[in-house]
Amino acid sequence: MTPRFDLYDFIANLIPGVVFLWCMQTMGSLIGWTLPLDFAGGLTETSVLVALSYVTGLLLQGVSQGVVELYILKPLWKGFPSERWLLHDDKHFSTDYKSRLFSLITKRFGVATEPELPSDCPSHCAYKLCPKKNRELFYLCYHEVSLTNPRPLVLNAHYGLFRGLLTMFGLLAVFSFTGLIWTLLTVQSQAAAFGVWTALFVAATLIAYIRCKKRSEDFAQSVFDLFIVSMANKLPVEQVSKA
Repeated sequence: MTPRFDLYDFIANLIPGVVFLWCMQTMGSLIGWTLPLDFAGGLTETSVLVALSYVTGLLLQGVSQGVVELYILKPLWKGFPSERWLLHDDKHFSTDYKSRLFSLITKRFGVATEPELPSDCPSHCAYKLCPKKNRELFYLCYHEVSLTNPRPLVLNAHYGLFRGLLTMFGLLAVFSFTGLIWTLLTVQSQAAAFGVWTALFVAATLIAYIRCKKRSEDFAQSVFDLFIVSMANKLPVEQVSKA
């Protein structure tokens, strides 16, 4: 994050932390268990709550990046758009678009756009090396355009926010569903409340996932588009047309 996103970064971690702790407190109170937090306290209690909420938000972001993104989103999407869209058999970009993009990357950075494959490299290893190479190319483009245009930074920040919300609502859905099962077996009078919480959290998880996926795609698309535009402004017209 650049300094202009410091406040946004703080709020993006604070708000999910506050919501998560409040929801846990509210659900816990239904079964007689509460967190030792005071949501209506004075300055001291509020300061502690803000600090705990921010730390909770950071932990949620850590789980979202290290677990949800790596072991759920990436396998589900079969790779991130930034690396998947540049594969030769992917249909998101046209062949002409990818050819022009690869040519401009080579002109700008002087790097090959194809991975170096050993002569005896099996096909499944080659398939793993191509996304890795595409990821390297993407970040070359990203660092090139992010210096002059804030749009990729904003979209990347939005992606991180929705990824964190996806993690938060997913965890709350699991906790509320666990509470629903427990109350059905014990305190049946609170089962309806947990049923409502579960439905709300499942719906929120679905919405967060849709927005997370869309922001991931918008982020990748903006980087590639802005790179082509920026190169069009730097290179002579005849070189861009030949790309």
